[in-house]
Amino acid sequence: SVVNLTPTNPFITSLINNNVQVEVSNSGTAPLSNVEIVLQNTETASSTTTIAKNIENVIFDENHWDVGTIKANSSKKFSFNIYVPENLKNEPLHAKMEVTYFDGHGEKNVVTRNADFYINGLIKPYIYGVKVIELSGKKTIVGEILNEGNTDGLFGFVKLQPRGDSNIKESSQYIDEIEPDSPVPFNVPIESNGLLSFGEHDVRIIVSYKDAVRDEHTVTYDTTITIVPFEDNTA
Repeated sequence: SVVNLTPTNPFITSLINNNVQVEVSNSGTAPLSNVEIVLQNTETASSTTTIAKNIENVIFDENHWDVGTIKANSSKKFSFNIYVPENLKNEPLHAKMEVTYFDGHGEKNVVTRNADFYINGLIKPYIYGVKVIELSGKKTIVGEILNEGNTDGLFGFVKLQPRGDSNIKESSQYIDEIEPDSPVPFNVPIESNGLLSFGEHDVRIIVSYKDAVRDEHTVTYDTTITIVPFEDNTA
């Protein structure tokens, strides 16, 4: 095999527009000229040629690329955008492409290659409803996380950090999975260095989680909370 196609980053994400780059390599000893690549994005009835069914539901902004000449033992890159719909996640995508070129003898060659990708689901959490309440006799920061994506965020943690001159201690809570379209509540008891100061405190809420391939991600939310004296419930 003289010609091969390799994505520079094989991971794409559903529900967003992915800009991808594919490297076309020439491992031969002579240059390849007039290299042309065409996406084969329709099913074929031929029993000797197959294509992944999921590609029919994926949107490519281009389907034809003129690469030009590729010198011996070198490569060139071409780029395009892929939009993956909501129902496709955590599965491979085989983009079948027909490569046409003229070899060192001037002969025309047509080969078929796959540019192989993996579709990650989208995890898109945001933090809202942050406030301070009294819970079990302690000042506690509560709030909710909503995942607007289409797949779970795994091994979720909520971390509370002080900002500015706040004397609140850093602390965290494990929240496990962050499922789509289902608010995840959190409550982090407030600890302090010395007596907890009344009044306003600038704080940062950090939500960390992992995706299906165990890469870690974070989202942050900066806000100002107000600490007031405990209510007198003896009356």
